[in-house]
Amino acid sequence: MFFIFGINRKPIGKENRKIYRNGFEVNAIIMIYRTYFEVFFIPLIPLGKRYSIYIPHSDEYFEQNYFSKIPEDLLKICRDAGRMY
Repeated sequence: MFFIFGINRKPIGKENRKIYRNGFEVNAIIMIYRTYFEVFFIPLIPLGKRYSIYIPHSDEYFEQNYFSKIPEDLLKICRDAGRMY
């Protein structure tokens, strides 16, 4: 099936940060994505940024999309990392 238009996200950055989680200082891997409205696989209109965060110490993964949410304290860290991109 071929689609003429759609919404797609492209990774624009990856960052490693040290955060405090459950009383420990652990590493976190933050991925920053930009969401676009596309026509014929050409990104036309940027719709915003989305984030995902992975904490290997406790094997936690959070992603910001339509059905899942990132906790507020982690979202603040992701937005701070996303300011550079």
